[in-house]
Amino acid sequence: MRQLYHEVTLDVGSPHDTRLGAFLNPKNIGLPHIRKLDLYLADVIDKCNQMQQANFAIRMILELLPENILEKFSWHPWSPFSGDNLVLLYKKQKRMKWMESIALDREVIDELQKLPDLEKVFENVRKIGLYPDSREVLDFCHFLLKNTAKRKLDKITLHASFDEIDPPVPERELHDSSTGPGLITSTMFSHMQPFSKCTPLALKEITLQKLKLRYVADTYCKLIDFRSVKSIRIFGCPGADALFAELSKSTQLPEKLETLEFKHEDNNENDGLGALDGFMCLVSGIKVLTLDLTYSKSLPAPAGIVRHGKTLKQINIHASTGPDSCDEELVYDYASFSQICKDCPLLEQVSVAFPQVSVIRSKNDSFVNFENCLGDVPLLVTLNITNWPNNSPSSARLPRKIYEHLLANLAQQGFERSSTYARKHGRSSKLSIVAFGSSDKVYDREDSQNQIIFVKGKQIDPLGREKSTAVQIGWCLRKFVDAGSKSDILDFSLSRSSRPPVKNGPDSDDSD
Repeated sequence: MRQLYHEVTLDVGSPHDTRLGAFLNPKNIGLPHIRKLDLYLADVIDKCNQMQQANFAIRMILELLPENILEKFSWHPWSPFSGDNLVLLYKKQKRMKWMESIALDREVIDELQKLPDLEKVFENVRKIGLYPDSREVLDFCHFLLKNTAKRKLDKITLHASFDEIDPPVPERELHDSSTGPGLITSTMFSHMQPFSKCTPLALKEITLQKLKLRYVADTYCKLIDFRSVKSIRIFGCPGADALFAELSKSTQLPEKLETLEFKHEDNNENDGLGALDGFMCLVSGIKVLTLDLTYSKSLPAPAGIVRHGKTLKQINIHASTGPDSCDEELVYDYASFSQICKDCPLLEQVSVAFPQVSVIRSKNDSFVNFENCLGDVPLLVTLNITNWPNNSPSSARLPRKIYEHLLANLAQQGFERSSTYARKHGRSSKLSIVAFGSSDKVYDREDSQNQIIFVKGKQIDPLGREKSTAVQIGWCLRKFVDAGSKSDILDFSLSRSSRPPVKNGPDSDDSD
């Protein structure tokens, strides 16, 4: 019961809300074990008055849940949350470890400040998510940051989500410029001014998304002590090369960086890639490495990757010349990929593009050579090949079911090759999942059509001999197989995601 109810995900705002009565019944012995509650807006045809119904359902949930049990409460839709419900959350749940600053349907800061035991509300908070999209949310971000930074704050997620077409604030005022801080920095961190004299936050994790970093890098290094940071995630931030250049200085270089995730649209000079390669060769100890570059002329240099060969457990490395299709994805040359596999023996999850191969012909040497390289990675559990195999030399696309069947043959050959190589070296193969394509799902609510996943199963032939077989499995369901904890690399949504090259129509069993 404790495991079953630890993380609860609910859809609200639909006729199914009536079932919440049974879920919230005091006789439900699982309720006290809820620690993380994620709420989504249900997908219904008639959306009239849906938000009012959802707000009522959320209020009922907050009223009937046991007090002071939640560690995390998240409202996922990018739509305003009820201010009344947020105040109720703060009143009834005072052991929260994760808090978010999101858009509300009214301002509640004054009301929150009047709560008699406000200090207790923030007492256990260690991680905060800041999602500004207006001046009002920026003020709420400042309120949340100011109250949580007084204690031990471990993680900040800062995702600017201002409307790019019709921004509520002129863009030149939002972001820092060469002349001074912008509205985002000056509002959220106003309690730390002057920045040149402030005490930097000793964080363990920092995530920056959709921020212009060209002129803010120096300021952020004053606000945050990056030497203590163990996890850095930078997604869609123009000018990120300036931050990497700043972090490469000896006074700012992270002492033990374990996770680096970087999703970036580079410029014509590939400044982002150059700054990244330099930073990778200076920092040490990375365990999880995710690099997703577009408009790039080349892949990240192997030298920066193999520097972390003694610690790397997961690599997710992609680059393309354009932003739209996985078919444009760049592929490492054999020498580079072989070097990465030989020098990083602790890898458990790998996601890269492979040389092109046909599902209706024998594998070409370049594809087989990449498979052989993986024989030097004895702990490999999950392999994700993000570019789709084709059906060359045929010019007509195959129906989806036939393509999936042929793809299963490729996956099974991969399982067999891994097992054969392992036996030759006196060990067993750990490869359990082979996936093709890349997921386009941000939240795990349904299976992605852009990724086909196979797990290693067993079959018995008529003579009773046992051998492996590739079994297709859904994106969500694969989390419940034995290797589920070692397949989280499949959760990352890449910049490019394309449907498999199959025929559209009723015989393809495709929803296109």
